[in-house]
Formats: sequence, C-alpha cells, structure tokens
Amino acid sequence: MTKRTISFLFLLASAALVQGCGGLTQKNYTYYLIEPQPQTNPALKDEGTLVRPFGFGSTTVMKVRWNDGNMITEVDLPMLSTGQRIVIEHGAGTSGVKTIPSTRLVPPPPTRGDTALVEAYRQRGLRIQEDAPEVSILRARALMQEAMKGGNYDVALEWCETVLQRYPSHPEFLRAKASLVLMMGEKEKAIEIYEQAEAIESDPAVRKKLEELQK
Repeated sequence: MTKRTISFLFLLASAALVQGCGGLTQKNYTYYLIEPQPQTNPALKDEGTLVRPFGFGSTTVMKVRWNDGNMITEVDLPMLSTGQRIVIEHGAGTSGVKTIPSTRLVPPPPTRGDTALVEAYRQRGLRIQEDAPEVSILRARALMQEAMKGGNYDVALEWCETVLQRYPSHPEFLRAKASLVLMMGEKEKAIEIYEQAEAIESDPAVRKKLEELQK
C-alpha cells in the first residue's frame, strides 16, 4: 500500500467520523453531557452594556431606620453608582452630624401583635405617614394608659403622639389626645381634636362630650 493510498483512506475515515457525530464543531460540549440541552433563563442573558440608573451627582437616597427601643437612628443613604460601601454607626454622641430632634420618649418598635392592627387601619383607607418612625400601637397604648393612671398627663400625651405621628387618623388615639388636652386645660383644642376624631369614626360618648363642651 502506497503513501497516497494511506492518506486517501485517512481522509475518508475523518469525513465519516465528522458526519457520524452530526457536526461536533457546531454544538456546545454540554449538549453531550445533558439531554436535553439546558436553556438559559432570559433574565441571565447579557444584552449589551447595562445602563447605570444613577449618574454622578444623583440626589436619589434610600431612607434607613433602626429602632432598638432605646434609640432611633434614621439616615438618608445616597445611591452611589460607584458601589462604595456606607457604614452606619448606631450610637449616641456623634458630633457634626445632622440628627433627629431628641425627645424623652422613643417609639417602641412594632411587634407581631401590631400586624393585624396596622392592616385593619390600612383597609379603612386611613393615612399612614411613612416618613415617621415605626411604632408599636399595643405597647404605646399600654404606656399611655400607665402614665394616665399615674397622673402624668404630659407623658401620656407624648406616648399618644408617637402613634399619631405615623398614624395621624387613628380615631382611638385622637380621642385619647383630646381627652388629655382637655385635662390639661385646653378646651378649644380638645373640641377641635374630638371633632376630627368624629369625622373619621363616630362615637356616642364623644358626641355627648362635645355637646357638653359646646354649651
């Protein structure tokens, strides 16, 4: 057998091998490992250069709050397109940094028991002040009632306000605020708040009280 014959037979064998494999060079190697061939999720496909949502000098911020029951930290974080890290130190005594006005009382953080109360409030279409700190309605109510029993009406009013800051249309706490204001000697202000509560949810006892105050 001559060298020319051997070369010819090698070419025939190579052609038969390529034809038998169905075009090996046309398919990804995973096709021969997994049957059927896996499909790429459209969300993972690279469709060119991503557009940056925030450019240089963007004023878009993300509000972050932390409430541990003793202190509230509230920070507006700038949305940086550079991907830089921002570290927040939750503690007192920081100088040169804009802070929330200090108060004697810190709104107690919400608990699981507050979920149903907040959902019922939302379903009535009442307004929620999203920028105000979150607060436990149950805990604030208990602390308000405790302060009232002790004759500390100014402290009770502060606990009441912690709820109304976030839930300004809460009829129960509006009525409580009106009663506290009245006990502190502000009759006209009490009438105004009672009427505001009546516009949201009418109560026979409040209507009777209004009649007495307006005589």
